[in-house]
Amino acid sequence: MNSDDTMAVGPGDNPDLHAMHRDLIALVRRLEGAIDSAPDAAAIVAITEQMAEVNARVTSTGRVLLARQTDEIARHAKAFSDAVPEIEREIDALRDCERMVAAMAALLGTVDEAVRIATVTC
Repeated sequence: MNSDDTMAVGPGDNPDLHAMHRDLIALVRRLEGAIDSAPDAAAIVAITEQMAEVNARVTSTGRVLLARQTDEIARHAKAFSDAVPEIEREIDALRDCERMVAAMAALLGTVDEAVRIATVTC
């Protein structure tokens, strides 16, 4: 990923939200790459739908990067970070689109909760 893909960390930025934002952008890139190896049209539809969902979280996370750091945000950011390798394996394997979509939904739920908390702290 190049430096144009994500915002620079500023002195008031929340480092956990910044890392989540960066990792979400990387997930979009991985999903883009997975389209080329998708086994069928249904998989392509599932991948593009997940790209739209992840992009929505890129936007919402970017909006709250300046939120005050809290233990709760840090906990959700860590849960997200810990779950990323599993979702990456699901994307790479693409054996079961439903399983990938379910794993992505759980991952994005964690992002949504971190953003909700960050929004409240703004």
